[in-house]
Amino acid sequence: MTRATTARSRDRSSTWRLFAVLFREEWRLHTRLFGGWRFALFPLVIAVLAVGATVALQATGTADGTIVTGLHVLALGFGLYSGTAGFAGSDMLENVFGRLSLVLSTSTTLPLSRRRLLGVFLLKDALFYAIAFVLPMALSNAALVGLSATTPLAVATLWLSLSLVFAAGMALTVAMIAVRTRGVPTWAISGAVVLGLGGALATGSTESIWAVFVPIEGSVGNALGLVAGTVLVSVGSLALYDPTYGRPSRTASDRFARLSDALPASADGAGGALVSKTLLDLARSSGGVWKPFVSAGILLALVAALVGVVETITGIVPAPGIFFGGVLGLTAFTTYNWLTQFDSLEAYLAYPVSIADVFRAKRTAFVLVGAPTVAVPYLAAVLWFEATLVDAVVGAVLLAGYALYYYGLTVYIAGFDPNEFLFDAVRFSLFTLGVGVALVPTLVVGFVVVPPTGTVAVALGVAGVVFGAVGLVLSSRAGPRWEERSRVGE
Repeated sequence: MTRATTARSRDRSSTWRLFAVLFREEWRLHTRLFGGWRFALFPLVIAVLAVGATVALQATGTADGTIVTGLHVLALGFGLYSGTAGFAGSDMLENVFGRLSLVLSTSTTLPLSRRRLLGVFLLKDALFYAIAFVLPMALSNAALVGLSATTPLAVATLWLSLSLVFAAGMALTVAMIAVRTRGVPTWAISGAVVLGLGGALATGSTESIWAVFVPIEGSVGNALGLVAGTVLVSVGSLALYDPTYGRPSRTASDRFARLSDALPASADGAGGALVSKTLLDLARSSGGVWKPFVSAGILLALVAALVGVVETITGIVPAPGIFFGGVLGLTAFTTYNWLTQFDSLEAYLAYPVSIADVFRAKRTAFVLVGAPTVAVPYLAAVLWFEATLVDAVVGAVLLAGYALYYYGLTVYIAGFDPNEFLFDAVRFSLFTLGVGVALVPTLVVGFVVVPPTGTVAVALGVAGVVFGAVGLVLSSRAGPRWEERSRVGE
């Protein structure tokens, strides 16, 4: 055996050892952070939700192809989100989780290639989430094909298809971040994405493009093309990624005082200072104030694509105002997540403010950031899908009310850690149940009554107001609730 062959063999061995360590640490990190058995039960929760939703959709006459397409939309969206994990800064992770010693950071102290470590990390993420989250989603195929000797094969086939789409979503996000490290401004990347989506919608090619992202429904050639494209984009992104990139230093003016003066009179005093701090933390973070808009834009694009596919398969077009008003309210979760991503309750103990003051300030910041975040994509949706005036008005009321409700639900259940309950079986189940109570009946009405009648419009408008009031009550109770829990050390 030559010296070069021996070196390559050692490289492969060390790479697999590194992969095993990263995989083990991923599991240990999740179980320690998210409550052990509560995280271990999370795949079961996903499986129950996926199978239950599939059975319910079948009972309403939804075509199997539409259900499969919806699962692929979820997998793609989760992949787009997961692709950011490998590029999260250690400072941000410490703010979210406390002080940690991450294996991903060892390239700064050990003779390891940053690109190689990052590549193994992303490969580990793809496999870990494909097993822990995508596989439970694929169990829904058992409800589609029925129980028989071929059911395991059907589930495995759907799992591979969903996993491939999930990996493709990760690769796309990694590619955008890699391009950003080469000095391409964020606005240029976002503009290119928007122009690409707009061009696909304008030319009517969304169905053909989306067929590539549903391998189980397409041809073998499409599936192989998606595999090759994902590998090519992944390898190219790692080669393009600049591990030494850092945001250029900037001299910032005293924006704190100006921002505090511009806030509403109801947010004066300590509350105004807390609101200003939250807004400045968001503006100075990577991506700045555009992050909530990007999250809302991604949700809008995925839902719009799904509506087009449903129309092609079933010939049913939902009432756009009601449909998008209900769904886009879910951006309340992502907006609140961005507002608290660099915060912890413990950091405010050094200031002469109460926890209730902090939560009130977060609610004010949420309204200031969340209102334009949802208004822009909603306006685009109702104009593009030509909603009637009544439908657009009712949808706007639902959007405002449901956004406040989803926000109140999030902050009451999760406090300052909205990201954590995504992996906590108990909290996630409560959140899902709370969302379903409001959203599911709304979507059913949006598909069945098109355009909405006067009675339906009034009923939905009242529902939007009632749920908004519930959200305000929940968010008002969140401060005292979490203050009490912090005193007893929970």
